Amino acid sequence: MARIMIADDSPSVRFLISILVTQAGHEVVLQANNGREALNVYFETNPDLLIVDFQMPIMDGISLIEEITKVDPDAKILMCTGSIEKLQCDSRMNKGVTVIAKPFDNKDFIEAVSTALAN
Repeated sequence: MARIMIADDSPSVRFLISILVTQAGHEVVLQANNGREALNVYFETNPDLLIVDFQMPIMDGISLIEEITKVDPDAKILMCTGSIEKLQCDSRMNKGVTVIAKPFDNKDFIEAVSTALAN
C-alpha cells in the first residue's frame, strides 16, 4: 500500500483518482486544490507518490515538480495532463516523472500509478 497525494484543481478528477487508488489498495493522504497547497504540505505528508495535474491555478504542475525535486530529487510523481504535446516539449520536465494523458482509461491509470511507484 502506497501513501498518495493528489493535486488537481478539479474536484471531480480528485474524487475519481481517489476512488481508483483506494480501490487499488492505496491510501490517499491529501487532496490539494492547487500546486501551492500541495507544496505547503508535501514535505510534512511525505507521500510515496504525488499525482499532479499539469494546469492548475496559483502554481502549475511543472512548477510544483520543480520545487519538490529541488529538495527531493527521488520523488515519485505521476503527471496527468490534457496537454500531452505541450508537456513533451517542456524542457523543465523532470525526466523521472511518469505521464498519463487525460482523459484516461481507469485500468491505464492504475498501471501508470504502478509504473510511477516502481520508478
